[in-house]
Amino acid sequence: MSEDKSSATATFPVRSPKEKFPAWLVYSVLTLLLWGVWGATSKAISDDINAYTNQVLFGLGMAPLLLLVAFSPRLKGGARRQRGIFYAFITGILGGTGNIAFFKSLMVGGKASVVVPATSLSPVVTVMMGYFVLQERLTRTQKAGFVLALVAIYMLSL
Repeated sequence: MSEDKSSATATFPVRSPKEKFPAWLVYSVLTLLLWGVWGATSKAISDDINAYTNQVLFGLGMAPLLLLVAFSPRLKGGARRQRGIFYAFITGILGGTGNIAFFKSLMVGGKASVVVPATSLSPVVTVMMGYFVLQERLTRTQKAGFVLALVAIYMLSL
């Protein structure tokens, strides 16, 4: 009785670098690094200029990126372009106002090591809106993560 050796040995597919590190992960890590440095530099300048001036300069710093994106061949309109423009505008207003509040929190004495992680828990608001407004359901694990995020906010504020 001979055994089939091919079924006894497991073969693992060789993954390409793209499969090991998908594009979304690369961009997420880049975002993490850039925003991490941004949070630290925001604290460094908060003693020198006020939150409103900081927001104006922040906007001016984004101008070169705006030009780069505006003239990108990838800039396309979707099926509901008008609605998208409206939401993008509202997103800009919310983000800019949030930036002012962020810079203000650093100006009035908040530590970057506390303010940045605390404000980075903004997805808690998104989860609540998803649950209550969009009627999305959470798994048990996601609910536990939500509670842990709330605990983290409390612990960071001590």
